[in-house]
Amino acid sequence: MKAAVFEETGRLSVQDKPVPSLNPGDALIKVDLCGICASDLAALNGDITDYSPPVVMGHELAGVIVESRHPDVKVGEKVTVNPMLSCGDCDSCRADLDKYCSNIEGIGHDIDGGYAEYLRMPKHGIDTGKLITVPDTISPEELIFLEPLGCCINAMRETILDRSVAILGAGPIGLMFTQLSKKAELQTFVLEPLAHRRSAADEVGVDATFDITAEQVETFIEKTDGGVDTVISATVNNQRAIDLAFKLVRRGGCVNFFGLAPGGQELRINLEHFHYMGHKLMASWAFSRWSLNESRQMLIDDEIKLKPLLTDRFPIEGIIEGFENARKQGGVKSVLVGE
Repeated sequence: MKAAVFEETGRLSVQDKPVPSLNPGDALIKVDLCGICASDLAALNGDITDYSPPVVMGHELAGVIVESRHPDVKVGEKVTVNPMLSCGDCDSCRADLDKYCSNIEGIGHDIDGGYAEYLRMPKHGIDTGKLITVPDTISPEELIFLEPLGCCINAMRETILDRSVAILGAGPIGLMFTQLSKKAELQTFVLEPLAHRRSAADEVGVDATFDITAEQVETFIEKTDGGVDTVISATVNNQRAIDLAFKLVRRGGCVNFFGLAPGGQELRINLEHFHYMGHKLMASWAFSRWSLNESRQMLIDDEIKLKPLLTDRFPIEGIIEGFENARKQGGVKSVLVGE
């Protein structure tokens, strides 16, 4: 089979690999689609280090079971995965905080993932509930968003929300936050420098979009009478995004730095100013089993527009082109197509 392998920082290659063989209790997934995630781009750049190359990347996948050696898994089931394979028994796992488990293995991070024609789901992952089945009514184009939507749902539960929200970035994450915010009946604004992504935000129902020019930011502040209660940064948290977040949030408001940051980026705060502004600063990441269940139900109930987010498809052999398209923010969401 063809597979895209993260070999080391700055090096990604397409390789011919054998179709994974199964041990007792494993299952084999034929991958239909796998989303290109910003975390994979950051790992390739060397900005984050929670990967164990060489490894087949890819964790936002949609597929079908084609072989099963597990009694609870049936051939033909439509599936995706919870890519955090944790011990299932420690204090963190029992509290639905699997991401803090000290024995975690990530699909597409530490063990081979979905940038391939086939993926082996190990018995331990199945036994701990990390294989997620969905009805046939859910298309692969929707199913690839189940995991990132779960991340957004988790962040919405953690974030301090009141009446108004500004979302920085109208990529796939920002557009899912936009819809969740509107679903929560919050006044919702999106700030995005790219016109085609602002149009996508309009399509999913934002109250208003703004460019990030100085003039547009001033217009935003005037329109909101001084800013919003909450800012969710769903973009790369470089210095420009950090500065913008603080311009947009009201005194006493909350900023969630959800997006990844370039390697070495620091957040510097004048503590006296911070004290009197009363800002609540936080960072959300990943998902919980609860939020993935919520995400799955939202897909089943057709409560969120996901198909318009998928704009660009690439074959596995086109992984370099796909990564470059995602890096340049072409379209909204780039995916790899299984053979």
